[in-house]
Amino acid sequence: MRGSIDFAESEIDDHDYDRWLDTITEASARLDALQSAVTDVRCLCENEGASTDQILKVLDRLGV
Repeated sequence: MRGSIDFAESEIDDHDYDRWLDTITEASARLDALQSAVTDVRCLCENEGASTDQILKVLDRLGV
C-alpha cells in the first residue's frame, strides 16, 4: 500500500510508545474534566441563571 507505514520496520521503541500512551492518558483525563465542567456549568445556568463568578468557581474547582 503506497504511503502506509510498516510498523514492524519502523524505529518505534518503548520510549516512544510510553510517551504516546502518557499523552493519550493525559488528554483523556483533561477531556473528562472538560466534560464535567460543561455538565456542571450547564446545570448551573439552567437551574440558577449562573453568574460569572459561579461559573469561574466551577471551572477552577475542576482545574479547567
